[in-house]
Amino acid sequence: MQKPFFSIIIPAYNLENYIAATLQSVLVQTFQDFEIIIVDDGSSDETVSIIQSFHDPRIRLVSQVNGGVSRARNAGMKKAVGAYIAFLDGDDYWYPEHLELAADFFNRHPEILAYANRYMRDELEAIPPRPPSYPESIRRLGIRGVLFMNSSSVILNSSLASRLPPWEEAMPYGEDGLYWTRCMRGTGLIGLGGSVTSIYRQRASSAMHDEHYQHVSLHSLIAPLLNELEAMKNPKWQFAVHYLVIRELHPKRLLSLNAEERISLTGRIRKIMHPCLNRPFLDSYMKACSARAGMEQSFSALMDRTMFSCKWLDRLERMGRSLFFRLQTNNGMGGKHQDPVRSRS
Repeated sequence: MQKPFFSIIIPAYNLENYIAATLQSVLVQTFQDFEIIIVDDGSSDETVSIIQSFHDPRIRLVSQVNGGVSRARNAGMKKAVGAYIAFLDGDDYWYPEHLELAADFFNRHPEILAYANRYMRDELEAIPPRPPSYPESIRRLGIRGVLFMNSSSVILNSSLASRLPPWEEAMPYGEDGLYWTRCMRGTGLIGLGGSVTSIYRQRASSAMHDEHYQHVSLHSLIAPLLNELEAMKNPKWQFAVHYLVIRELHPKRLLSLNAEERISLTGRIRKIMHPCLNRPFLDSYMKACSARAGMEQSFSALMDRTMFSCKWLDRLERMGRSLFFRLQTNNGMGGKHQDPVRSRS
């Protein structure tokens, strides 16, 4: 039996009001070579009954005791046999061309192991019109790549997915950022689609989720990311991870640490990160937290500065590599070489 092109992993927990629309958005895809693996994470409502009402042989239902979304994704990936792994949350939505555009990209660029199309956030009372499209590109898996990556927009070559550590089941928050960071150690490039093809559903419970998220301990969120940075060959250039670290330094979490813990944590951050990301704005934010004044404004300025620096340092790094390859060519040192990112951007 021929393996499907895509294995679609859908975790579901108490989604009786959403799972039918999500499944229907998959079944009407213009590209039909796929299997759907739905992992019910111990739902207590009608989620399973609704899934079972769909009579399509490509749908496989896996049930487990409630263990969280990461455990559900891991369980689904163990069952997957497709050439590529596509992620979709059980309350999100795909436009009909999502898989077709991805398949076309991978067929043209089989050497690229990760792909993400654009996504948008919406309450999904009605399917919104899509914004204009942009040209696709192949980029280093840096800050722009991470900003594209969402748990319903990313598709990975199964060979890459099999080499990565599993989704971190002990993390109730931030597990997606950590997983995308681990992708960086498995591949250097990502294909970025130009069209919005997925919608991240914003539900009424999202505000409560976000409020709980602000109180999650810094150590549980940042330590895994810093560990990943320290394991990378050139951590000071991994700007996307720098951004993921800085965004977790929300005042409510930072102030949960005593002064000694804050100094220790920020010292570790400074040691790993590029100097351009660490100086006046981070120091100003730390002073604001110590004084308990102007923290939110200072944090916002730090985030803006981090994003600005990440984008420009990423651009400078690409320009430096492009110049290096150009000099090699001019000096007759490997005229056949070219920068794969620059040449396809």
